Order: sequence, then C-alpha cells, then structure tokens
Amino acid sequence: MGEIVVNDFLSFEGFIDSSYSTSQSDIEGDKESDNSFGVDQVEISWLFNFDAVTAQIDLEYEDGDQGNNDGVEQAFVNYALGNGDVITAGRYASMLGFEAYEPTGLYQYSTAYSLDGQAITLASQYVQGVKYTRSTDTIFFGISLQDQAFGNDGDRFGGDVEGDSSYAVEVAGSIDLGNGFTVFAGGAFEDAETGDNQLLNIYVTYETGAWLFAAELNLEENESDFFGDKGEATSTLLMANYAYSDVASVTARMSRVDFELNDAEVLDFTKYTVAHNHALSDNLLLVTEVSFDDGELGGFADGENLTFAAELLFSF
Repeated sequence: MGEIVVNDFLSFEGFIDSSYSTSQSDIEGDKESDNSFGVDQVEISWLFNFDAVTAQIDLEYEDGDQGNNDGVEQAFVNYALGNGDVITAGRYASMLGFEAYEPTGLYQYSTAYSLDGQAITLASQYVQGVKYTRSTDTIFFGISLQDQAFGNDGDRFGGDVEGDSSYAVEVAGSIDLGNGFTVFAGGAFEDAETGDNQLLNIYVTYETGAWLFAAELNLEENESDFFGDKGEATSTLLMANYAYSDVASVTARMSRVDFELNDAEVLDFTKYTVAHNHALSDNLLLVTEVSFDDGELGGFADGENLTFAAELLFSF
C-alpha cells in the first residue's frame, strides 16, 4: 500500500475489497447452500502530518452480516513526546489480537474466530478514549483509558454484551526475544452497567526465512447482572505462512472457539483454513481460500460448513 502524497501535510491511502464466496452447510441433515458476490468494504484514510502532531481519519463503507456500515471507522490525533512515547486521543483500533482488523493485513480471506462471517469472541475492534504507547526496537507497551471495551461491533453469539460503561481499560505489551521470536500479552477490562467484561489475549510469533508461525490464546468473560447471565469463551489459533516467492504465499490455519453461557455449552467449533495470496501487481492482490467449520451449535445441533472464497483487494 503506497500513500498518495498531496503535500507535506496531507496524504491519502485506502483500499477496495470485493469477493465471491460459496458455501455448503449440513446441520443435522439439513443441507443449505449460499453464494455471495459484491463489494465488501471500501476505505479511504486521510493522513495529516504536522511534525510532532499527526492525525488520521478513516472513512469506510462495509457490507457485512450486521448490515451496511457507512461512516468514520477511526479518527484520532497523535502527539509524539519523543523517544518512542506517543499520546493518542480519539477513536482508534484496539491493541489486542494477532489478526489484523483490515483485509489488507490478513493472511487469509476470513478471520479465525468467525462463523458464517460473524465474529464470535474478542473485544471491540475500535474504541474511543486516550492511550499512551511506548515503542523501541524490541519492546512495545500501551495503556488505553476508553469508553468501553466490548459490544460496539454489534451483537455476538449468545447475546449482546453492549451496555453503558462507567469505564474500560486496555493494556498491552510485546517483546522481541531475538532469533525470530516475539511474545505479546494484553487484556481489556470493562465495568459496564450490565456487569463486568474482561479479556486476556496472548500470542507468540516466530519468523525464520520465508516462514511465519503464530499461536494465540484468548480467555473472555462477559456478565449481565440484570439477566443473571455469565458467558465464558476460550479461543485458540495456530497458523503457518510460507512466502514461496516475492509475490505469492500459502497459509494454513486451525482455530477453535468454545463458548458457554451460564455454564451451558452454546457453541463449540473448529475451523480449518487454507489460503493462497498472489500479488497481481503492486496494487492488486488475489486471495483464494477454502475453509471448513465443524462443531456443535446450541449444545444440541452438530453441523459443518465448507466455504470457498476468492477475493480481489485493490489498495492505493
């Protein structure tokens, strides 16, 4: 992705994400098929640079299972204090999670913790607040004080955890151990009107030559004092990516989600994904993917789903 520089203070970048997918599902003998084609997301980022002060505004259109989403995805201001210290205020991306929130940063078409396109676990991708970060060549640390940590990305399986939040805190840190190993640990805690919500996120990456390996663990708890509900989710990821040329790579990923509500199993599935990325040009990427979901829905229905997807990603 290369920026379009207007002048010393303003530049643009963005992407257009379009895809075709077809899926075949079988839930307790009830077979269904689904086909989808269209523009999934369009995003344009305005980048402002005034030396120690920088800012970014992301305008997006997104077509997903939660409906169309048009508007401002991010809008924040950075103030560089020097020596890698930065203060950020506004609406910005969460620091948690191995996988990128945008298709331009993913190794596959789909995300690990999703079933039929809907996110199952993890905290909100974008939050509003103030955060402090410190970055060096080997260490990253960040702490964010924000309006909420869960719920502003729509309903999730087992119910909506969205509610008025008195406060939320997110903390994250990583260290480069050398020899290709990096360790990340972070968490989010929310004191909400309906109960406390929290998430622990840990992942490890290892790079050697053309290979990248990743392993991730998420432990999440959601509460609703009003309804007496308590949700617990455990999700894991194992991924290997091999760049066999300057313009192409293959990825294999296995992910798992186990979600319980009031100690009763609501969802338990494993997802297997194989994907291929090929850069047709500097600005155009073709991603093909085959994924297979197998698990239990609602504690009573066993099912499986096979999906093939082809994605064209134009970035500028």
